[in-house]
Amino acid sequence: MDATNPGESFATWLREQMTARGYQLDGPRAGGPSRLAREIGVHRASVGRMLNRGVIPKLETLEAIATQFKIPRSDVLTAAGLGNESTSDAEAPAPATVSDEDPDPNELFTGGLRDQHERAIWAMVGLPWQARQAAIEAVRTEARRMAAESAAASKSVPRSPDQQAHLR
Repeated sequence: MDATNPGESFATWLREQMTARGYQLDGPRAGGPSRLAREIGVHRASVGRMLNRGVIPKLETLEAIATQFKIPRSDVLTAAGLGNESTSDAEAPAPATVSDEDPDPNELFTGGLRDQHERAIWAMVGLPWQARQAAIEAVRTEARRMAAESAAASKSVPRSPDQQAHLR
């Protein structure tokens, strides 16, 4: 694996493992990421970040992947760049972070932090900034999805012939 970018290597490894196990990753009915997310107990966006952005998940998620794929935990940890087959749990290095300093949220997000909910998430200083960034992005994605569903539902409201004539 490419030691210079463990996330990218993990994404490639995960795609290969999923494909080998019949998870559909490409095409109009690519439900593999959603299926894996359900099976390992994470949000589908988490699997998307692993596959598309090379995000290395939490240890619990890596263990769930090993259990789901019925492979040794050490194989998954090695793929994630957190050890190798001869490395015990106590010897496994901590995952690298981009920076320990919090970046300016106005530089991370278009329009900065939009409301009190996003400001509350960003204020959770006990979480790494990358986790807070991912949470805010997930909230924004979910808000867009809900708005699209609401718009689609309002367009498909059945109307009586009288109501339709009135709208013309």
